[in-house]
Amino acid sequence: MTVHGSQHRGQSAAQTGEVPGRFGKMFPTIEPRKATGLRLAEEFGLPGGRMDAGTTTDEQQNPVLDSGFTFLGQFIDHNITFDPTSSLEQRVDPNALRSFRSPRLDLDHVYGGGPAVNEFLYDGESRQTKLALDPEGHDHARTSDGVALIGDPRNDENLIISQLHLAFAKFHNKVVDDLRAGEITDVFGTRFPGAPEPPDDSRSVTELLTLSNYYDDLLASAQQLVRWHFQWIVRNQFLPLIVGEDLMNDIAENGLRFFDPNGTPFIPVEFAVAGFRFGHATIRSHYRVNDSFFAPIFPPGPEDADAGRTDLNGGPVAPEHTVDWRHFFQADEDVRATQAKRFEAAINTRLLDLPVRAVPGAVEEALPSQLRSLVVRNLLRSETQLLPSGQDVARRIGEIPLSDEELESEGPIYLWYYLLKEAEVLRGGRRLGPVGGRIVAETLVGLLEADPTSYLSVFPRWEPTIGGAGREFGITDLLRYAGVLSEE
Repeated sequence: MTVHGSQHRGQSAAQTGEVPGRFGKMFPTIEPRKATGLRLAEEFGLPGGRMDAGTTTDEQQNPVLDSGFTFLGQFIDHNITFDPTSSLEQRVDPNALRSFRSPRLDLDHVYGGGPAVNEFLYDGESRQTKLALDPEGHDHARTSDGVALIGDPRNDENLIISQLHLAFAKFHNKVVDDLRAGEITDVFGTRFPGAPEPPDDSRSVTELLTLSNYYDDLLASAQQLVRWHFQWIVRNQFLPLIVGEDLMNDIAENGLRFFDPNGTPFIPVEFAVAGFRFGHATIRSHYRVNDSFFAPIFPPGPEDADAGRTDLNGGPVAPEHTVDWRHFFQADEDVRATQAKRFEAAINTRLLDLPVRAVPGAVEEALPSQLRSLVVRNLLRSETQLLPSGQDVARRIGEIPLSDEELESEGPIYLWYYLLKEAEVLRGGRRLGPVGGRIVAETLVGLLEADPTSYLSVFPRWEPTIGGAGREFGITDLLRYAGVLSEE
């Protein structure tokens, strides 16, 4: 059986070198904003500074965005960007930066390089067609030291994204089971054939190859179904919520205006370092994980190893700490999902004094206190990667820039700050404004259009075929099909 756009045994383009990831500029002709250094970054980003929102209150909630979309955005980001080489101290040419993820929404952080490359990700009893899970099903398979056996360790950095990654793994495994059972078809409506008889010592080489090819095709068909349903959610649910239906309709009708991913697709730094960091503004200080577990994102004081789980750190998950997704996505009329924090140029205060374990590569003795602030780190990174000012990008796309009064600042301002302020001033904190929305939407849609294996390239009129929701298929349908969304 041939599956259009598939790779052999789940092979990941990112790990085989077929589609090298790289960064670049969406607006290469705009001059970088003049660097202002640590002093101004501290004025904006230290506790008590301009961007300190305190702890999340009801008044700061976004009434149209469930809190789970913060973590879905993080999951999407981890699929397409990973930059472990740049620093906050040295300015770099964005075109020279390499992304250690493929510029595709292909779930390579779930599938890794496939069974041939990352055998540990796959379940041997399924002939490596399913992903390995903890035997009890509420957590990832882990080493004896508690390290999650997943394609990207960043997806175990907090409890919520870890459980979301687990949900995608369970979604995949359910798709494999239902394809084999004939309960669902592949993306083209073809029923998968029954499995050949299991091998024995008398099988011929031809019969053994036939059996091997069957499992190759089963994995490839399942991956294609999972990837396309994920891509559908990004294009038709996530993006309309984040940037608005009008902008999505404009892109569908008139195409991309500023992002040209033809040739060798890349991740614009305007997206990676500014636009898609909108998610930082939507993070709450506390989350209701399930009916009996409510916790801060980070511990309120020194960590106590004997206290058990007191926050949302990643790592092994006990049954009593599994996520009840009804608290993150509206799926039950009797349970009101927690809302994300609104889009605004203010970040919850817990992100301005991060624990050392939350800063990649940091050690206690070598981390200056100001670099514990996520805001300071974001603003310094925008300078080292030569981002233009928010006002200059607004002019380039044909928008009248926000005034100094609206920005509550003077002169050319950081692009990330501008995009958050634009959402706050022009959209009431409900979604991104015209500049931020354009950067985010064009990047993600452009990556889908540039990917020869995506549903937009292979079968633009395709619609979801599992979960019973058709064109209305969304993240709650995926979670329900995966068996992780409570029906109570």
